[in-house]
Amino acid sequence: MAIHCPGAVSFLPTNEVHEDLDAPGSKCLHIVIPSGIEEVLVPTFSTWGFPTEIPLLVSARFSVALYREFTFCDEQSALVTEALLLDLISRYVSIRIERSSHRPPWMVWLLEYLDDTFQDDWSLETLAREMCVHPVYLCRVFSEHFHCTLGEYIRDLRTLRAWQLIGLGHASIAGVASHSGFADQSHLNRVFRRRFGVSPGEYRRRIREGRITPAVVNPVQESFPGLVAPL
Repeated sequence: MAIHCPGAVSFLPTNEVHEDLDAPGSKCLHIVIPSGIEEVLVPTFSTWGFPTEIPLLVSARFSVALYREFTFCDEQSALVTEALLLDLISRYVSIRIERSSHRPPWMVWLLEYLDDTFQDDWSLETLAREMCVHPVYLCRVFSEHFHCTLGEYIRDLRTLRAWQLIGLGHASIAGVASHSGFADQSHLNRVFRRRFGVSPGEYRRRIREGRITPAVVNPVQESFPGLVAPL
């Protein structure tokens, strides 16, 4: 059984029997990929394997964009949805390739581990032990490859997750903070405002009033490979 939280994107082979469990309050969108498109995708991405579960931080921009496309659909929605899905898979593969090039194997494992557990209460000792390296070595090599500290990278992962949940209509800012790995709502407010120039509550109000769409806020820092900018 697959358990999905808000913003998750999964791909399943045609006619595969499966059972899903969605987190309370989630809305599930089922998209059937035409066989012609599927036949093109599978051989194209066979080198890296067709993704079943897309990491949340990779799918962030797409889950919000798909949600809005289904909420405000028009005659162009089918084309937009197809382009979104193809773009998502292409970016997923590009990130996998980029992460594997000229880096220690444990660095690739670390990035994928962070993608999957960004909401956990980590410590440098715990992360280093998981990667079987010394904490000092982990921090030094990470900074050399990403030109930022590991802590800065983790903060951006969590901030992007908060942006995603708000864009998906998550009702409670306190709940957003908890699901994003922040200590509390005030911590999220400080980081979110510093990153985007508005508080989470103000950002949500502007979306609800139609003054902006989630596309206006761009939480990606280009120096952080693996974080995908929202549409």
